[in-house]
Amino acid sequence: PSLARFIKSAFRSIWSLALLLLVRGRPNQAWSQQELIEGLRASEQVLARSIADLAAADLVIVESGSIRYTASGALEDTVAAVARLYATKPAKVRRLIVGGDAEDQLTRFADAFRLRGDDI
Repeated sequence: PSLARFIKSAFRSIWSLALLLLVRGRPNQAWSQQELIEGLRASEQVLARSIADLAAADLVIVESGSIRYTASGALEDTVAAVARLYATKPAKVRRLIVGGDAEDQLTRFADAFRLRGDDI
């Protein structure tokens, strides 16, 4: 459950996870944005959003225009668990990122029909 919460909170898109796994593969490398665009085959906009998401989660750092993986200790252990889960159950991880679980989806669907001020 805590791993699922981490995945839902740290990754707003599959691109963010792909970026994290790429930079984690070479943690000592400072990546240029062009290298990441080529490595991920992503647009500048997608890359910028993913970098912002990962930086907010303290998983990468941006220094002088370069991006570097920074997770260590318990955070690295969590990232390693995410990487293992993604390697064995990629569909499950993707569902957590893009859709949440069935209860979350049902709540969002029901909330779509609430009227403003309908706090009963």
